Amino acid sequence: MIKKIHILGIILASVLLVSCIEERLSADDTENASAYLQVRGNSLLSSTDPLDNEIKSLRILAFKKSTGQCVSNKLYSAELNDVINHPIDEGVYDFVFLANEPNLVSVLDGLNGINDYADLGNITYPEQAFRSDVSIPMFQELKNVEVLPNRGGARVDGGEIQSLVELQLERLGTRVDIVLEGEEDLTNYFKGITFYNLPEGITLMSASNASLGRSKNRKFTLTDDASYFTSVSPSLEQQSRGIVWVKKITRFILPFSNFSPEDDDSKAITLKVDMENRHSPSCHLKIQAKGVAGASKDNYTLPYNSALLLTGTIKSPLNLNIQVTPWGEENHNWQVGNFYLNVSDINVSITDFNGARITFSSNMPKVHVLPDLYVGEEQVVSMSTGKVFNDLVFTPVVNSPWFAQYGNPVHDGKFVKYETSRFSYIYDTESKTGSGYMDILLDEYNEIHNKTFRLVLSGEVDGEKKLQREIKVHTRQEGYRFDGIYWDGPYVGAFFRDDEKGERIITGQQPRLENTTDLSEWQVWIEKGDGDIVLSTTPSFDPFVGTATPGDAEDYPVRPNEFKQHESGSYVTGRGRVYFRVAWKRGNPNPVIDNGLKQPRYAVVCLSYRRSTGWSPLSRIYIRQGEAADYLMTNGDNIQLGPLANKTRTEARKIAVFNLTTTKYKNGGENNYEDLSQIKSGVFVKYPSQAGVFFQWTSNAHPRRAYHPTKPVNGYSSTDDWGDIFVGARPMWDNGTGTDYAWNHKDISEVCPPGYHRPNDGYTNQIAYNGPYPNFERTLPLPVERSTHDGDPASNSNDQMYSEQIEKSEWRQSLALNPVAGELVLGNEAILDEQYPAERVGWKIYRYPTSPNFREDGEDENIEAVDGFYADGYFDRRPIQKQQIANGTNRYGVSVNTSQVAYRGCVFYNSATGASVFFPAGGRKELKGRLMYAGETGYYWSSSVSPIFPNSMYNAWAQENRRDLVGNVSTSISAGHLIRCFRDN
Repeated sequence: MIKKIHILGIILASVLLVSCIEERLSADDTENASAYLQVRGNSLLSSTDPLDNEIKSLRILAFKKSTGQCVSNKLYSAELNDVINHPIDEGVYDFVFLANEPNLVSVLDGLNGINDYADLGNITYPEQAFRSDVSIPMFQELKNVEVLPNRGGARVDGGEIQSLVELQLERLGTRVDIVLEGEEDLTNYFKGITFYNLPEGITLMSASNASLGRSKNRKFTLTDDASYFTSVSPSLEQQSRGIVWVKKITRFILPFSNFSPEDDDSKAITLKVDMENRHSPSCHLKIQAKGVAGASKDNYTLPYNSALLLTGTIKSPLNLNIQVTPWGEENHNWQVGNFYLNVSDINVSITDFNGARITFSSNMPKVHVLPDLYVGEEQVVSMSTGKVFNDLVFTPVVNSPWFAQYGNPVHDGKFVKYETSRFSYIYDTESKTGSGYMDILLDEYNEIHNKTFRLVLSGEVDGEKKLQREIKVHTRQEGYRFDGIYWDGPYVGAFFRDDEKGERIITGQQPRLENTTDLSEWQVWIEKGDGDIVLSTTPSFDPFVGTATPGDAEDYPVRPNEFKQHESGSYVTGRGRVYFRVAWKRGNPNPVIDNGLKQPRYAVVCLSYRRSTGWSPLSRIYIRQGEAADYLMTNGDNIQLGPLANKTRTEARKIAVFNLTTTKYKNGGENNYEDLSQIKSGVFVKYPSQAGVFFQWTSNAHPRRAYHPTKPVNGYSSTDDWGDIFVGARPMWDNGTGTDYAWNHKDISEVCPPGYHRPNDGYTNQIAYNGPYPNFERTLPLPVERSTHDGDPASNSNDQMYSEQIEKSEWRQSLALNPVAGELVLGNEAILDEQYPAERVGWKIYRYPTSPNFREDGEDENIEAVDGFYADGYFDRRPIQKQQIANGTNRYGVSVNTSQVAYRGCVFYNSATGASVFFPAGGRKELKGRLMYAGETGYYWSSSVSPIFPNSMYNAWAQENRRDLVGNVSTSISAGHLIRCFRDN
C-alpha cells in the first residue's frame, strides 16, 4: 500500500523532530539554508491495519543531480502527523526516503557512511528486519527535484512549481494472510504452519533479490504463536462447498521475493501446514498459475508493497490448493494538482445487520456524499442514495429539527463541520486539512437481495473544483426488517448471561416524517443502569451477522462512537432507521444465588422517535443480565387493584428465563416428536427467544411427548402420533379423593427439570374457576340470556367467590402488578355439537371475555408487558424470515422450520424494580397437531384445570401473550402449548 508524506518548500518557526544522526551541512549552513523541505505524515493511510501504516523513523538523503554526491543525510524520529523541516540549499537533487530502517549495526553503519548515490546499492536489509513485531521498512526515490531559491517551492522532474509535493512510500516487505479450510473438523490435528525458502534479505535500490540466498525458514505454532491464529465459523458460501472447519492466520510480514525468470520454482517460498498424526501438506506460493486467466507461465515471486491473501482447502487425501490474491491493487487515494482526497476503502461488503466504516482525509473545504448513487458493478442506472443507505447525504431536517447540526454546516472556531448522523467531515480552516468518516448501513432499501451499489464521495472547493471517489458497496439481505413502532416490530428487550457483555443490536425502520421528506429523528438514553450500560451507534463489524451463521456476539464489544463527540456511551442519536448497539460494561457483579448463577441485574433504555411534527412516541427496552430464575413481582407487596386489592402478594415465584425443550432438540434434532423416558427430564433452550417444544397438558398414551416447534405444519395423520381426545375421567394435576377425577397427573406429565415445576393458575386438586363463570350467553334460541355451556339459564351468584380464587395463582401473582380474574378471550360463538342432547344440537352459545381489556401501548394498569423483538445474541443476529402456519398465512421468526426457531414475544416488566422476563410467541398446536399462531401468540401451560366451555371436554388454564391480548385463557388439554417452568420454593 501507499504511504503519504507531504513535502513543502515552506519554512516553519520550529523543527518538531530533531533526532539527527548525521548531516552534511554545518550548523551555520543549516541556519542560513536557502530553503527547507517540510515533511508531514498524512493523517490517513490506505491500510485499515495501523501496524501496516506505522512509521517510527524517516531518513532523508539528498544527492546532487550532476555528480551523485550525497549532500544531506539525516535520520529523524517520526510518526504519522509529525512535521519535519529538512534544511537544503537551492539546487537540483535526487532524494531517497527510507522509513523504519532496521536497527542493526551493519545497516546503520552502511547508511551513515554513504558518500555517493552508488553506495546505496551496497546496503542489504536482512531477513530478520521483516517481522510482524517491528515496523515495516519503507522506501521511495524522488528524482530530479529542483529546490527553488528564495523559498519559492520546488519543481519535480520539470513539472509545475509546487508548494506541496506528496511523497508515496512503499513497503519493502510482503504481508501474508491465510485462510485454511477443511471438509472435516481438523481441530485435533492442526498445529501450525511453516514457511520455507525465504530470501535472506533485500538489496536496497533493487527490485530483485535473486542474488541473495534462500535458506531462511519460519515456523509458527498454535502453542507459541497463538495471536496469529483465529478459529471462525464457516460462511454460507463455505458451507455450500462442504467446509466445516476454518482457521484464519493473520499478518505475517516477509521480505519480498523477486527474481527472474519468475517461474523458477527453486526460488519459490514453500508453505507447509503442520498436522499432528496426519500428513502435513505443502505447496509453493505463486501469484499466478500457468493457463489461468491467460497466464503463460507460473509466477513464484512475491512482490514488495503487496498484501496477499492465501486461501487453501485441505482435502482428503490431503492436498493443499492455494490461491493467492494480491491486495491493494487499487489506489484508494486520489490527487489532482494541489488537492487530494484519500479514502480508506473503496470496496466494502455489508449485510442489513452490520455496517462498513470508511475514513477519509482531504485538503478540500467540503467533502460529502452525492445524493444519487449507481446500481450494479458497472451500470449507470442511478437511484437516490437516501433510498438505499442510512443518512449519508448532507440534507437538513426542515420541520422543527431535534438535531440542527445534522445537515447544516457548523462553524466552530477554526473548524467547519459537515455532519449527518452517519457521516462527518471536519475541516480545519487554518491548516487547510480535514478528515472524516462514514458508517454505511442499509435503510429504506428493504428487500431480500444481493446487490452492489456505488456511492460517490465528492471533495469540493467553492462548489466547482471537485475530486470524487466511487465506493462500491456490496449488500446482502436475507430476511425482513420491520417498522419500529410498537404495533409492528420494535425491540423491547435484551438479554445477557452473567458473563456476557458483547453487542446486542437494536434496530427498526422509521418512515419519513409524516407528510414531509424529512428523515425521522430519534434519540436513546439510559433510564436505569447508567454507568453499567454502554450505547453506541457504531455498527456491528461482524461480517456474518444477518446470516444464518453469524459470529459470536461476545467477539464484538460495544464502545462509544469515537467520531461523534456527543456520544459518551449513555446517549445516542440518529435519523432514519433506528440502529444502535447496547451492552453491559462488565460481567454481572452480583452474588451467586442459585447453583453457580448470580442474582440478575436490570437496566432500562428509552427510545424516543419522531413520527410527525406533533407526535414523538417513547418506548422502553428492558435489559437483563443473568440467567438465574428471578422474581418479577415480589411476595409481601401490597396489591392495589382488582379482586385482590389491599391484599398481600403471597404466591409469586421465581420465573425461569428460558422455555423448555429436550436434550435432542436443544442439540439440533429435527424429528417430529420425542418421548421423554421419565418425568422432570426436560431441559432449557439456549436463548430466551427460542420457542422450545410443545407438550399436551397430559395424554393417555404419551404423557411426556415433546413435539417439534415448527413441523409438521399441517399436523399428524396418525392418532398414535397425536391424540385429540383424552379418554377417561377428567385429569387433575395433584392428588385428591373421589372417582370423578384421574388424580396426580404430575407424576406422569411433569417435565420441568429438578428444582422447577409447571406453575399453577390457582387450585390444582379441584377445578380452578378464577373468575366469573359461566361466561356464556345463549343467543339462539331466544331470549338472549346468560347461560351454562349447554344453554341452561345461569346466574352471577358465584362470580365474586370464583374471582377470589386467583389468590392461589402463581401465574397471575408472578406476572401481574395487579392480578386480574377471568379469561381474556376474543368473543366467539359456538354451535352446540353432537355431544349434547339432540334437541340442543344447533343452539348458539357465545363465550365472552371476563378479564379487563389489555392496553398494548405499555400503559396497562394491571399487567406491565410489551410485545416485540428480543435481542438475546441469537434473534438479533439472524435474518427474520417467513414461516407458513397451518391456515396458509405467513408469520415471521429466525431459524424458521427448525428446532432452534426463535420468535418475537412479550416482555413482562416491573416498572418499580426494572426486572423483566421474556416469553416468545411460539404459537400452539391445535386439532391433529396443526401449527397455529407461531410468531404471533405465546401459549404457556399451567397445572390448573379450568371449567368446561361449549363443545369442550377437558380444559386447563394457560397464559396467553400477544400484542393486544395478555392474560389467561381456558383451553383444551389436547392442545400443544409451550412450558415455562417456575422455581420451587
